[in-house]
Amino acid sequence: MRILIVEDEVVIRKGIKKLLEELHKGITAIEEAKNGEEALLVMASFKPDIIITDIQMPFMNGLDLCAAVREGYPDVELIILTGFAEFEYVQKALRYQVTDYLLKPVTKDNLQKVLMQIVLKDPARWTMSLDADSIRVLKNTVAALVKAVVAENKADIGRIMSDWRNYCTQRAFSLLDLKRVMGHFYIMFRSELMMNLKNPGPDEIYSLNNNASSVDELFAAWERYIEEQLAFVAQAHVPRNKRVVDEAIAMIEESYGNPSLNLNLLAVHCGVNPPYLSKMFREIMKKPITQFISEYRLERARDRLKNEESEKITLISEQCGFNDYPYFSKIFKRVYGISPLEYREKN
Repeated sequence: MRILIVEDEVVIRKGIKKLLEELHKGITAIEEAKNGEEALLVMASFKPDIIITDIQMPFMNGLDLCAAVREGYPDVELIILTGFAEFEYVQKALRYQVTDYLLKPVTKDNLQKVLMQIVLKDPARWTMSLDADSIRVLKNTVAALVKAVVAENKADIGRIMSDWRNYCTQRAFSLLDLKRVMGHFYIMFRSELMMNLKNPGPDEIYSLNNNASSVDELFAAWERYIEEQLAFVAQAHVPRNKRVVDEAIAMIEESYGNPSLNLNLLAVHCGVNPPYLSKMFREIMKKPITQFISEYRLERARDRLKNEESEKITLISEQCGFNDYPYFSKIFKRVYGISPLEYREKN
């Protein structure tokens, strides 16, 4: 995928280039031009697959460039940059079969979405190094895999990846060939995932794919990657109330030794107000949040009394969030029926 950015403002042009370099691993080359005239000169030797062009530029504007590109380079995908005040130009640009438009300021999410739509429109164009049968199987495999991931169907995922590996084995791909094929697989997988999920999960398989030293290592990397995607999808499917409560519990487990840990501190951490957190916590956990904190601290203190024979009981109580030892001893006995000292001696 070769992309030409045409924009007279240097800051915007460089910003889009930086986003592209960070964003899409299928991009093989990026060139720049500051107006339509310069873009046509660059195109003669660079031969881009995609042009991202501003509309308002000196010498030759974006609309004139689109007209010239459509006449001389009919297969090039055209994306125009526009602002809220320039939508009449977008309507004019449609006559030149513009692929899509990007609203300024360009964001990473919007840029990625446009590129993914281009990939999915004609997958074979971006996988020309494969034969027709491989492209067909790859396309069907990716579509089925994304469907299974979104549905969190682990059985189907295992079967799909097993069938795909068997296909690659039958085709006798070398490790180098397989890495190239899985590069195409990756681009199509991310593109398809973008169309199904507003915010896809982790995106580090590309480097793992390239660094694999064997076929087993490569597919193991993909297995871990898909597990991460599944975890991300599962979390996204959890209702917001449950996510907030889970986040509060995670902080309690991490910071139970902090004597200042309370509802207000947890609410700030979770980004909600205290009454909301208190209500949600009681509904989901069937107990007040203050009771949960106290019980969790007591459980940790009990475990330490049993397993750390030489540690002072007063220190254990402090490190579990109890500043007042008599109070700690009192509620410990109320919950477990014996004092901390008796518990230690008994266990």
